[in-house]
Amino acid sequence: MGRKEDNIAKAMKLIENPERIRNIDIAAHIDHGKTTLSDNLIAGAGMMSEELAGKQLLLDYDEQEQARGITINAANASMVHEVDGKEYLINLIDTPGHVDFGGDVTRAMRAVDGTVIVVDSVEGVMPQTETVVRQALKEKVKPVLFINKVDRLINELKLNAEEMQKRFIKVISDVNKLISKYAPEEFKNSWLVNVQAGTVAFGSAYNNWALSVPAMGIFKITFKEITDLVSSGRQRELAKKAPLHKVVLDMVIKNLPNPAEAQKYRIPQIWHGDLDSEVGKAMLKCDDNGPVSMMITKILIDPHAGEIAVGRVFSGIIRKGSELYVTGAGKSKVQLLSMMVGPDRIAVDEIAAGNIAAVIGLKGAIAGSTVSSIPDMEDFEPMSHYSDPVVTLAIEAKHTADLPKLIDVLRSVSKADPSIQVDINQETGEHLISGMGELHLEITLYRIKNDYKIDVVTSEPLVVYRETVDKTGGPFEGKSPNKHNRFYFKVEPLPSGVVQAILDGKVPEGSKFKDRKAVMATLEEAGLT
Repeated sequence: MGRKEDNIAKAMKLIENPERIRNIDIAAHIDHGKTTLSDNLIAGAGMMSEELAGKQLLLDYDEQEQARGITINAANASMVHEVDGKEYLINLIDTPGHVDFGGDVTRAMRAVDGTVIVVDSVEGVMPQTETVVRQALKEKVKPVLFINKVDRLINELKLNAEEMQKRFIKVISDVNKLISKYAPEEFKNSWLVNVQAGTVAFGSAYNNWALSVPAMGIFKITFKEITDLVSSGRQRELAKKAPLHKVVLDMVIKNLPNPAEAQKYRIPQIWHGDLDSEVGKAMLKCDDNGPVSMMITKILIDPHAGEIAVGRVFSGIIRKGSELYVTGAGKSKVQLLSMMVGPDRIAVDEIAAGNIAAVIGLKGAIAGSTVSSIPDMEDFEPMSHYSDPVVTLAIEAKHTADLPKLIDVLRSVSKADPSIQVDINQETGEHLISGMGELHLEITLYRIKNDYKIDVVTSEPLVVYRETVDKTGGPFEGKSPNKHNRFYFKVEPLPSGVVQAILDGKVPEGSKFKDRKAVMATLEEAGLT
């Protein structure tokens, strides 16, 4: 049996033990070394050849990802890692760093309990880093830090050991400012990253080495040795002494929570149903003997298998052939159940609470759907995206005969990527497609043309600029159509408390509310008069 097959066999045994499971996300701003980090972690765990790590791009398997050298889609990988003689199952999600694909990061954060924040040692903390940290902490996802591309500090900037440490302190301080700003009150201090506590690692993902304070004690390596080995071109030697996967995955296992720990504080945040109900108690304990509860975080479109619903199982056991209820879509039967390693799906007979599952057969499921074995389960809270689609273009089929197919494809595209918004202009009959940016739309159009084989014609991108009320104005007079009635309007900015309540997600979005009185009470409490 090869290393990969052996790792998969171990993973299938650990899938029922939530205390030995870690669900993590690899998150960053645009940092090409991040992709190499994910590949090297997988290679170190034996799921791919170490020689191909960083070249095969196991998690950036999409043609556009490889051509552009960036992560576009969130990709999953399950693997086993051993620490102190015990084996642990790690479900890893590699999320995009480009701001246009931030929606994938938001959705992935619902499925994980911990995140590895990757920061470029040369560039430092970037605006997108702040977005990622904010998204993670809003979902009560605990962070650890990996400072990447340290070899550039030595070879390009010619920093010595002392100067490098000052650079690290600056990065750590900036990340901790973000954690202090956005962390839930009960975790503001305990979740700060700390070198001595082992929640910070640094290294070079491209050259496959990493170190942390605990690792330096184990491998007996000093800062001066690191500088000497890197500057003399002996990074392979350093990679053998301090392998990246060992250092980073050890940090993950020792510092990030397992599902049984995390769900105690995450469930009240993401599910507002009755915590004393059967399903509420089961989710708080990550109990695989309770009812099935799962939230879909991503829909994959496979040309052969159709729609694959990927999501986090919070309680119960999903079994092949079992019948489950999908929000707003009724009952469905699980046809195929899988763990994922990049583009590969590994079929399993059952997946227990605490894991990330890929399911075929959940008809009508979309990202955000609640799936349960009970028909009347309260839905999980909607995921809050931090930006709305801002670039719009009109799209039409080049050949009239392709119009029905284009409508189906646009429906599939918006289901697979909820950040893409598709509308029909009722006056002109145009199909309008909106995305987070020009790159987002460019890649979507590429898929429509190449994956679905539809020739389309598009308009120039249109950016919608939005205005807001800056100060009090009015009163302004308006008249009814028959000129018999006069209306007077006055505008003023919302109170700061109301704005903060909206940003914090305390005020539900949309036009339909289950409890209007509760919404009004929240607004009044925030200062709306």
